[in-house]
Formats: sequence, C-alpha cells, structure tokens
Amino acid sequence: MESTILLFDFDGVYRTQNFYSREKCRWIHKKHMPGVCTYCDPQARNQLRERIKDIGRPVLAFLGSGNYHYITFFLAEKIREDFALVLCDHHSDMKRPAFGNLLSCGNWLRQAAEHLPHLKQIVLVGVNDAELAELPNSKKITLFPGGTISGGTNWVRELEQAILYPVYFSVDKDVFSKNAAWTNWNQGIMELHQFSEAFCAVAESHRVVGMDICGEFPAIYGNLFVSNTANQKNNQANHELLQLWKRHLPGPDSTKQSDNPKLPNVHRREHNLSVKL
Repeated sequence: MESTILLFDFDGVYRTQNFYSREKCRWIHKKHMPGVCTYCDPQARNQLRERIKDIGRPVLAFLGSGNYHYITFFLAEKIREDFALVLCDHHSDMKRPAFGNLLSCGNWLRQAAEHLPHLKQIVLVGVNDAELAELPNSKKITLFPGGTISGGTNWVRELEQAILYPVYFSVDKDVFSKNAAWTNWNQGIMELHQFSEAFCAVAESHRVVGMDICGEFPAIYGNLFVSNTANQKNNQANHELLQLWKRHLPGPDSTKQSDNPKLPNVHRREHNLSVKL
C-alpha cells in the first residue's frame, strides 16, 4: 500500500516551501476551525478528527510549527494495534495540563500515554536534561536524552534493541542543531545524519506504522530575513526527511515492508529487555 503524505496548513508555512512539489499530497486546512494554535479546544478536537477520519496507514504528516505538535495525538489514536511511539524532540511534551485537560503542544504525549490503549511504549530521544525531572513515573518510558546522542553511535544500536513494538516516529525539528533546522523553540544537538542512521536501523528491524514532522518557523516569529533563512533551511530538512521516508517505506514500485524477511518478531524480545527510566 502506498503511503499517504499529509500537509497540515495551519500556519501557512508549507505554501512557502517546495520540498513536496513532486509528491501527491493531501492538504488539511484549518478553515472554520478556531482554537487550534498551541492549544486544541474541544470543538477543534472534533473538527480535526472529522477531517482526518478517512486517513489510512502508513502516513507521513507534516504538521507545521511545534505549536501544532499535538496533532500527533489524533494520528496516533487511529492506530489499531499495539505500538511504540518514538519522539525525537528537545522537549518531552509530557507536562501537566495547565488548563484542565486542554490538549496542547506541551502535554499531548502525557495525554496519549493516559488515554491511548494501544500506545504501549514511549521512547524519548534528545530531550533536554531540564525536563527529565518532570517526566511521569511510568514503565512505558525509555529515555535517550540529548547527552546520549552526543556520545557516538552506540545509542542507535541501543534504540533499535529497546523498541518492543511496531513504531510510530514523531519528529520535532527542535531536536536538531541549527545546522540542520531552525525552529521557534530552543534546540538540541542532533544532526540529520544521526536521525537518518537511527531511522534506518529501526526501519530495517521493525515495522514503521507512520511518522510526523513539525518544527517550522512561521514568519510571525522573526523579521523577514530570519524567517526566510529559517524557511530555506527547514525546506531542505523536510526534503531530506521525506526522501528518507520514501527510501524505507513501501511505495507502488517497492517491496512492502511487512514482507521484508529481515523483520524479526519484535514481541519475542519483550521478555529479554528491560525498559530504561
């Protein structure tokens, strides 16, 4: 089955990029859908679910700026099998809700852990040390903090071995250094080639059920020169991530990933691995 590429046009940034110009994409617009910037109110939740109700798997979604990272919650809740969510992000996105149970870019993963029954494992890659103390005490969580990434390639092998289920990747480009991407949040140290190595290793040994990418730099967050510079850098990063997805996920002229003889029964390893916290 050919994968679906989604472009969430909530901040207008993808209309100024062209990384997807040769692809068949589906646009999801926020027209007549207020209450979606940073926080997602109950009415917007229902509208968003309605707009993606017919989306199948596998899917690659571009979400816009990090303010809309909570969209991952709605994509992940559509997965109808047990899975691991690998979050590559400089922030944990597991903060306690500030306004009741209002979903936000800062707490969506905590809410996913509490409310999505098929989400069995959360792997946090690149989170800054300041947020580690705020994480909930959960056996679901496996950590590869930012400092781990700077230590060499062993973390890639450990990441591959730690994952126990089919994988959904969620990538906020603020996990990358400013050599690779430029976001409107403070950023980490990962380089694109490091993520590529990790993705390839996991995709060769596990079934990838989807991926989303956010971390754009909308024009409202800087002057024209800054926003244009950031947009060009992010356009290139998005292009490389899109090509990475296409190389490792099934398309009309490639062998389906589920038929790959290299894929092990990852559930068999569950009893041989302990989750790191």
